[in-house]
Amino acid sequence: MPEMAPYARHIFVCVGPFCDPEGKAKRLYARLAEKLGDLGQYDNPQRVKRGITPCLGVCHSGPIVVIYPDGIWYHQVDDALLEQIIEEHLRNGRPVEEAVYHRVERIREK
Repeated sequence: MPEMAPYARHIFVCVGPFCDPEGKAKRLYARLAEKLGDLGQYDNPQRVKRGITPCLGVCHSGPIVVIYPDGIWYHQVDDALLEQIIEEHLRNGRPVEEAVYHRVERIREK
């Protein structure tokens, strides 16, 4: 059975052609490993896994970035906002409120 190093969060970047017709998201993703620094290292228990997806079902206002398990969705992400998300949200646990456009509501168990 495969094993996985522990991680705290997963960041997804939508690279879909309707959400991001100019291809900005692919460039953001390509720089994400470097920007994450120590947060991307396999031996860091606070590690942030990264991934791309061809569609998040939004299809506009991209690049779209989603962070789980927080359920925070960001829109119109550029280099400066990505760095702010990494520093404020991923490192310090404070979402960048002015860029959040959706939150996944957690269903409470009865």
